[in-house]
This record gives sequence, C-alpha cells and structure tokens, in this order.
Amino acid sequence: MTGRLFVFRWDVDHRVCVTDGLPRIRSVCRDFAVPNTFFVNMGRSTNLREWLGKGMVRSRAKLADKDGVHLIQKTGWPRFLLETALARPVGLKFVPVLHGLQEEGHELGLHGGMDHVVWSRRFHELPDGVLEADVEESYGHFTRHLGQPGGFSSPGFYSDGRVMRMLDRMGFDYDGDAIGGEPRRAVADGRRLRHWTIPVTLSGPRTIPFLEYHGARGTPEQQVLSELDRHLEGRDLVVLYGHPCYEGVREQILRKVFARVIEGGFQFVTMQALAARLEAGAPVR
Repeated sequence: MTGRLFVFRWDVDHRVCVTDGLPRIRSVCRDFAVPNTFFVNMGRSTNLREWLGKGMVRSRAKLADKDGVHLIQKTGWPRFLLETALARPVGLKFVPVLHGLQEEGHELGLHGGMDHVVWSRRFHELPDGVLEADVEESYGHFTRHLGQPGGFSSPGFYSDGRVMRMLDRMGFDYDGDAIGGEPRRAVADGRRLRHWTIPVTLSGPRTIPFLEYHGARGTPEQQVLSELDRHLEGRDLVVLYGHPCYEGVREQILRKVFARVIEGGFQFVTMQALAARLEAGAPVR
C-alpha cells in the first residue's frame, strides 16, 4: 500500500441507511472496485421521549438548521413516525446485509451504543457507568454477529476521555472521533493511549458532512467538485464521511467524487488498513 490514500467512511445511523443507501453504495464500490468503511449503529436511531419534552428545543433547532439535512427530510414523515413508534434496532435487524458488506471487502466498525439519540443529545450528562454499559452492550452484539471491530466512532462526534479509555481497554485499533488535523495517538486526560485517532479531513461546518452541507445550501455541483479537488491537491491522506441515507442515495454525485479521487492518484483503503499502516510506522501525511 503506497502513494496517496483516500478513505470514505459511512455512519450507518438509521434503517433507511441500510434499505435505501447501502445497495447504491455497494453498486458504486463494485464498479470502482474500492473498499469503504461503515460504522454501524447496533441500536435504535429514534427516540420519541428525546424528541419531545425537554428535547423539543433541540428538535426545533435541528429542523431549522439550513446547513444540514435533518432526519425527517432523509427518511420522510411516514418512515420517521413508524421507526419512532417501533424503536427497532438498526444493525441487529440487518445482520445478513452487513455480512454481505464484509464479504465484498468492506470494513465494519462500531457506531456508539444502543440509543443514537441519547448519545447525540445527552452524552455529557451520562454517568460513567451508564455510558460504559451502553458501549459494552453494543460491542457485545457486534462481536457476536459481525466479529471483532477494529474501529469505533461516536454519534455526533460526541466523545471524551471516558470513551478513549474504554476503547483502549476493549482493544480497538482506532477511533474516528475527530474532524481536522492528522492521524495521531488517542489521548485521555493528557495521557497518550495505545490506539489511534483518525480524523475526517474534509467536512462542512460543525460536524455536517461535506456533501450534505453543500446539498443543503444548494451549491452547484461543479463548485462542490472544485472544492473537493482543492482539498485533494497536495495531500497524501484524505478522509471523507457521510451517511448512506443522504450521500448514499445520491449515486450520481457519489460516482463523480469517486472518479475524481481515483483520477487524483489516490488509492481507496479502509480505516482499519490505514490504522495498520500507522501502527507499522509507514509515512502518512
């Protein structure tokens, strides 16, 4: 594995990510013969209690955010209401589909605990014991059905030293809980840990994915691709991320992004492969 490296990592948050997005992503990856990394939410993706009551203010803010595409836009009202009512888990209900990804050479990582909304909205309020039990439950489901995950990403990039220490203790090779900067050893309480932090290198504002942000803002496609080109120039490592329920269902622009990356001389790798390269001491800039 030499030369310039590119990673596309997907956060599989919702059931619609699996039903609508993954088939298209798999098709694109087959045509380009490239691997991707998918962080899987093993638990539920909606929570009525968190949307209402004290969470109503944040729910309204999400709906009004012009820089991102909110969940209801991604799923449509009927499916949003159905999934909120049923509160079905995501990864646990699609194990055969996830096995299919593995068979095609893609990497699966773990995405948070068993309640995506609680982690995204109240992470810093969660007692240590509750957080640890949540991760251990999702990790147990993952390993039982999908094998040992090498990587972990936190919902909404909400993470802290507690998560970093857990990941080290549980034997993860890397986390994806950062935006900007270069790959580095994870740190907790000022102490350098064993595993790696591999950041996303290109995104929109806050934690909004690059393509989603430009889609929400109505940026012309050529302008989006030109900005991607500028980011690719002069870099040996690029990590882009998205959600199958948004970028994954926009197959045309996804194909153009993949083509641009390959034309730029990049090799697609999984985050696990990148972590192995980092561990071996190979240069990655």
